[in-house]
Amino acid sequence: MRLTDLLGAVVVEPDGREIGVVHDVVLVQDGVVLENWGAALRLHWLLVGSSARWARLGLDRRSTHGPAPVTWLTRRAGPPLRIPWAAVDEVADGRITVQAGAAEPIDVD
Repeated sequence: MRLTDLLGAVVVEPDGREIGVVHDVVLVQDGVVLENWGAALRLHWLLVGSSARWARLGLDRRSTHGPAPVTWLTRRAGPPLRIPWAAVDEVADGRITVQAGAAEPIDVD
């Protein structure tokens, strides 16, 4: 599987309820040690929702200041949702099925 299979994919619960679209992921460098690299990267979270695209810039946090209109729109959209990779049941054809109740808002303050 490639990262491009995940980015832009629609996330749904088993009952078909749409949660949102994957805009970013969180990787953790704690895998097996690779020669000339260090520890391998492991997928830890999917970041879902329209405000997830701004989270990588930190504009969803109260302590970060950016262009006022962008910051206002980002905060108005609410915090992005994160879904642990362990809660993913299936990835197929631009659609990711996750366990019910797996999505949780990110505490950004």
